Amino acid sequence: MTGPAQSGEDLYAGLDERQRHELDRRCDYHPPVDLATAEAHAAWRKTIKGAMAEAMRSLPSGRETSMVLTSLDDALMYGNAAIARPPMSGGRRPGH
Repeated sequence: MTGPAQSGEDLYAGLDERQRHELDRRCDYHPPVDLATAEAHAAWRKTIKGAMAEAMRSLPSGRETSMVLTSLDDALMYGNAAIARPPMSGGRRPGH
C-alpha cells in the first residue's frame, strides 16, 4: 500500500483547512521556542523518570510492572507533545 507521501501526491489533498492545520500540529517537529519551554520538557522528563525509578524499585518483576513502565513511557511522550505542540483551536484551557 502506497500513501501520498510515497507516491508524490499532495499530502493535503482532500483535507479542509482545519484538517490541514491539525495534521501539521500533530506531525510537525515543534522545537522549544524559548528557555521556559525547554525547562518544561526537562521538568516533565524528570517527573516521569522519578516515577519510573520508583516503579523499578518497589514493584515486583512481571507483566503488570512492564505495563506500568510502558504507560509511563506513553505519559512521557504525550506530556512532551502537549508542551511542544501549539494548542488546538477551541481546546480546553490549561489546568483542566
